[in-house]
Amino acid sequence: MSSRAPIALARVPAVLERHVPDAAVVIAVVSLVYAIFGVGVLSIPGLAISAVLATAVLAALLYAAPEVLVVVTPALLPLGTVVSIFFPFEFSFAALALILGLQGIRRRAAWMVRLEWIEAANLGFIAWAVFTGFWCFDFAWYVHGVRRLLEGFAAFWVANRLARVVPRSTFEVGLLLGALALSLAALGKWLSTGWNVEQTAFHRAAATDLGWGTANYIATLLLLLSPLLLEAAMHSRQRWLRLPSWLALVLIALMQGLIASRAAALLFVFGTAVQAFANRSRKLIGALLITAALFGFVISPLGQSFLSRFTSSRELASIAVRIWYFRVAWQRTVDHFPWGMGLNQGWTYPDRLFDRDPHNYWLALSSELGLLGVAGWLSVLVLLWRRLSALASDPDWQGVGRALMVSFCLGQLHTLVEPTFQGEQYQFVFFWIMGGYLGYYSMSRGARSRAPAQDAPASSTR
Repeated sequence: MSSRAPIALARVPAVLERHVPDAAVVIAVVSLVYAIFGVGVLSIPGLAISAVLATAVLAALLYAAPEVLVVVTPALLPLGTVVSIFFPFEFSFAALALILGLQGIRRRAAWMVRLEWIEAANLGFIAWAVFTGFWCFDFAWYVHGVRRLLEGFAAFWVANRLARVVPRSTFEVGLLLGALALSLAALGKWLSTGWNVEQTAFHRAAATDLGWGTANYIATLLLLLSPLLLEAAMHSRQRWLRLPSWLALVLIALMQGLIASRAAALLFVFGTAVQAFANRSRKLIGALLITAALFGFVISPLGQSFLSRFTSSRELASIAVRIWYFRVAWQRTVDHFPWGMGLNQGWTYPDRLFDRDPHNYWLALSSELGLLGVAGWLSVLVLLWRRLSALASDPDWQGVGRALMVSFCLGQLHTLVEPTFQGEQYQFVFFWIMGGYLGYYSMSRGARSRAPAQDAPASSTR
């Protein structure tokens, strides 16, 4: 793969150049329609025709250059709902899925219908969740849960097949922009409050709440992305990607401190240390710099405010609250064993927990989907871990494989104390990064098996 930055938007001028004759014909025809029917460009019919034409041109450009949507979709994550309960990133993702599907149909590609074992297991898990609708008492929450699970499945399906139409570096640019967009949006909200450090610490949850997710939820999304950004910053052969990855990682570290989510911040430090010191010799300087930066933050005023989260009796009370959540959620599991109360029904179940999340995905699963739900989700994770282990054992993909394994472990640990997979954004990000890198790895193995031994596969760059 070329070392030049394959900026997705750079393809748009080339696409336009190839289709200039077509565009000229379209413009001429539309102009003729305006002239024959006496339709003014600024009249209502004229504006309608122009809108249809613009939509058609945009659709054609996106179909010819889907890289734009691969980059834009993660960058839209910070935005709130625009139509009912739907988010802008979901519309962009739906357009990308449609384009990928159309290209697969046009090529009569086998990958359109061939599912990996992970996808088959996840589909089985979702099928059981859908089946519990027969005894769900709140249909609206049930539908919301189905949508969330299907979104995770679709994210993996699309990302796993992107390697066939989009360069890997473009996919990584999308992850970088997604992390930057989330961090900057949360930082902007924090700065807009006008509170001092003490006030911000007291109103911590609201200081970086973007409307669709609390401060802790934003921290979990950044936590999930940070191992891959650190890998890109330290090892990417695309040198142009290293500096912005470092900047994004520094920004994420700052936001972890400002948001002060105990679990997310500790896991961020732990994951960063594991990755940094797992790389020997020539990367030792980078590891030491990271350690020094973390130490500098801890002794700063912001760091002292963060440390109060572990010493203040008010802050420590939230730990006791979580234990209470776990007890009630476990009682739900026992009361509805072995089938569960139904997908997403915990939000309206009339007990002491009522409309609160258990803050533990396994307890949410066991109480809502019962024994089969827990077994189904466990099978998805086991199959995914096996694939990540295989990727990490490949010398050409070792760094990315380890980063994915760190991200996987951090996500699984964090879901024990926070609502993570219960949200659309987290489902999307988790399955997007896992499916994407596994797809590029599969393509690189196929290219390697077809290429001469002395030729390095194009998509195996780190």
